[in-house]
Parts: sequence; C-alpha cells; structure tokens
Amino acid sequence: MGQSDRVVVIGAGVGGLASAIRCAVAGKQTTLLEASAQVGGKLNSLQDSGYTWDTGPSLLTMPWVLDELLQYAGSSLAEELEVIRLPSACRYIWQDGTVFDAHASLPELLDGIHRISPDDVHSFMQFITYAGNIWNLTADPFLYKPFDGLKSFNNGKMLQRTWQLDGLRTMDKAVRSYLHHPYLQQVMNRFATYNGSSPYRTPATFNTIAWAEFALGAFYPRGGMYGITQLLERTARRVGVEIVVNAPVAEISHHNGAVRGVCTSAGQYYDATAVICNVDPQIAYEHFITGAKARAERLKKQELSMSGMAILWGVDRAYDHLDHHTVCFSPDYRAEFADIDAGRLHDAPTIYLNHTIQYDPSHAPAGGQNLFALVNVPAQRGEIDWESAAPVYIERVMDRLAAFGMADIRDRIVVQHVYTPDDFARRYNAPGGAIYGLASNTRMSAFMRPPQRDREIRGLVFCGTGTHPGGGVPLALLSGKHAAGYVLS
Repeated sequence: MGQSDRVVVIGAGVGGLASAIRCAVAGKQTTLLEASAQVGGKLNSLQDSGYTWDTGPSLLTMPWVLDELLQYAGSSLAEELEVIRLPSACRYIWQDGTVFDAHASLPELLDGIHRISPDDVHSFMQFITYAGNIWNLTADPFLYKPFDGLKSFNNGKMLQRTWQLDGLRTMDKAVRSYLHHPYLQQVMNRFATYNGSSPYRTPATFNTIAWAEFALGAFYPRGGMYGITQLLERTARRVGVEIVVNAPVAEISHHNGAVRGVCTSAGQYYDATAVICNVDPQIAYEHFITGAKARAERLKKQELSMSGMAILWGVDRAYDHLDHHTVCFSPDYRAEFADIDAGRLHDAPTIYLNHTIQYDPSHAPAGGQNLFALVNVPAQRGEIDWESAAPVYIERVMDRLAAFGMADIRDRIVVQHVYTPDDFARRYNAPGGAIYGLASNTRMSAFMRPPQRDREIRGLVFCGTGTHPGGGVPLALLSGKHAAGYVLS
C-alpha cells in the first residue's frame, strides 16, 4: 500500500480511536496523532494518594455500540470488558430529605414515583411512551446513520410524523404537560444537561435522552470508564493503527480543494488522502487550516454548551447514602439555568456526585471514597477569572453538600484536584471550555452543528463532540463510525 493512501486521524479521543480502528480494519494505512502524552481525550483517569478517579464521562449507556465496533475489529465486548448493568441509574436527593432512585426494575421505579406523587405513576408511563416515540423517529436518521442535515429527514415517514418530534415546545413545557410534581419534573429536565443545554430552552425533542436512560439502562465497566479508553487503544494497535503521542498538529495541508496531509508542530509531515479530525471544528478552522478563519469566526458566534467545574476529592470516609451516581438538586432549577445562560455562577448549584468503590473498592484506600463532583457552569470567552473564582466556588459547593448529609466534607478531604472551564479549554481544545460543543437551545440547533464531511475540502472529515451526533461515549463512537464511513466510501 502506498503512502498516499494513508488516513491521518487527529486526536485520540473516543471518536478518533473508533474511526481509526474502522479505517485500519478496512485496510487503510492509518496514523493517529495525539497532542498529549496519552490517548483518550476526556475519557481519562487520575491516580493520587491511593485514589483513582475517572476524569471525564462517568456513565456508560448503549454499550452495544461499543460491542458493534469491537465485533467489526474481530472481538466482542463480552471477551474484552466486564460491563455491569446498574440497578439504579441515579439517586436524586433534595434538601428536605426526599430521595428518588431511578431503578432499572420497573416495579421498583414506579413504587419510587408513587412515594413522591401517586398521581404521577400513570403520567410517567405516558411520558416515557411519548419520549420513546420520538426516539423511534430520530434514532436511525440522527444517530445510527450519517447525518447530512435536514435532508436526512426527507422521507415519507418522517414528513408525515414531524409533529411527533415535538420541536416547537421546550423540554420543560413538555415535561410539565405530563408530570405534576416539581421534583419529578426536575428529574426529567435534568436530561437537558446531557448535551449541555437548558431544559427551559432546548426543544422537547431531546426528551429522548430520558427514554434512553430509563428504557435502555445505565452501565458501568468494571475497573472504571477509563477501561474503555484502554480497550480502544489495545484494539487500535492490534488492528495496525500507528499511534503517535506528543504530536500536536500545526497544519492540515490542502490544495485544489482536497487534503494533502498533516504537519505536526515538530515538523513531521504525513501524506494523506483523507484526514479525520477529532478536534472541535472551530479550533481546526482557526489553527490548522489555511484560509478557514472566516469559518471559525462564524462558529464563534454560535452559542456554546455549558461547561462544568469538576472537583476530585479523595476522602477518608465513605458517605454511604451516596449511590454510584447521585444528584443533589438546586432548590430553584429555573434560576440556576438563568444564571448559567447569563454567564453567572449560581449560588445554590445542583451538584452531581460519582464514586466507584461500590464496584471497584481498590479505587480508594480502605474506609475512604473517591468522590467526583461536578457543577454546571457557563462556558465562556473570558468573563470569569477562574483562578480566583474556583477556590471561592469550591467553598460554596462544600456549603451546599452540608445540606445533603456531608457536613464534615472539609475535614475528610485527603487530596483534591480541580478542573475548571479554563482547564477543559486547554486540555481538550474545547472552545470556552464547553464540554458538549455547541448548545442545543434553539429549534434548529441540532441541525446546525458543523457537518462531519467538510463542504469545501474533499477528504476532510470531523468526528467527536463538536460535530454530529454530539457528546457522550456512545455518540462519540457513532461519530467515529460515520467519519470512517465517509472516508471508506
């Protein structure tokens, strides 16, 4: 095989690894360039003082998407990784002591709803049926197949049932039309944060996210989410992908409307007939592609998704009332999102907590716990000075946790690591530190994400959070699949 037939993949996040594996299995000479010292992107790990944390995604959904990739590469998920179906996707807690567990068992789930609001048991079943109908309409054209904008919906079935997509209402309005208790409304509205958006602005179409978690289940890979990164790296090397780390890219070269290759900051040049870019398109257009600054500027004008402040605590006790995933809700969800939309830090934020010692006791010393805390904060273009704001906001988070059975958190901390939007921007080339790329806060925003196949440079394809279908492990895997499909076709 000649060098000119090479595919270069830029960025070894989940999408980049998935696309590189598929290209290599299909017989393409494939080189994967990663700017940092290790692969994985956001799906990574940190160890300190006997504690182990996943530093990015902490929830696995739709594991069959990973299995399909592994089978394409000659293996299977069952052979490679133990995946546990969680008995409860999440525990939700309010300041008055109310607790709701999103059980995988339908009788237990409905019993939990009944304890909060008997009138909402039937309403919940109606809501899930409604959300499942939207999933059935959108999953195939929007997730499982390459997405080419509105024309992907241009078929008789879709045109006849467009009204069922519920794109004219907001998520919150749709949720409130079914569920009556404010706590259950808050649970369903939370799913807007899975794509970094506001439930009071994002279209009700995204209620499919709730259906995916309640109906398809939540999972955890034994050893931690980082095990997925390790598995993808092993698979990539096994099928012949050349992985080059510490290789930041300086330029994607192109001529006469077609890619020619990639040059690293160290001056190493790789000829290529196709380039798959697992870097946010705005960053790529601004820094890698000559003549594309105007395209970057257009993307800069679009609204970014939310970012987050992540706090990794190693504590010397175990908070037994915390489940594997726990959400401590804000008393005023609407005000919290109004502050985020306005670029402000909310005074009483919702706090997501994760720990893994239920399934991996070795992730903390005996008697301790590896806590990962995440609060939603605005993505930014420099409005917040995180160097001074972060210590103050961490104190606020600890004050909030005192109201949720963790009054002694300050005295229990052995080690602490903090990631702010500035860190996400620097580590992952995420504009403004936005974790999920562009926001989905308008009716058309889901269709306006940068396309995977570049419309001006032949052979340039994007994958990952910054393009379709969006953020999260299964969607990144599907993005990589579609990117490879464009190259191989």
